[in-house]
Amino acid sequence: MSKPMASDRKAKKLNLAGYQRHIILCVGDSCCKESFAKELWTYLKDQLKLLGLTQNDEAPIYRSKTSCLRVCCDGPIAVVYPEGAWYRLLDKKAIDRIIKEHLIGGVIVEDYCFAKNQGMIV
Repeated sequence: MSKPMASDRKAKKLNLAGYQRHIILCVGDSCCKESFAKELWTYLKDQLKLLGLTQNDEAPIYRSKTSCLRVCCDGPIAVVYPEGAWYRLLDKKAIDRIIKEHLIGGVIVEDYCFAKNQGMIV
């Protein structure tokens, strides 16, 4: 048997196999004001931590930020997997709804969703 690689150890530490959903938020400046997107990222992180949805072995939500999701308009933009639901025009109210309705409840928030990866809808 081969020796585990650093990424194997990191994946185990982060419990990557245990997450139910992954939200990726664009914080780049191509589709919206970067300072607002970064503020929204902080808000998302804080809300998920407050609800106990990240940063522990049992946490069901993984979050990532990126500088570009290639939509480059109507931002901030986010995508949630495994459903492949794409969200636009995000603010704190939208983030609250996405957390409650989609990340926790499993229901896509149609008011903000503009695209879905049809092959990934479960």
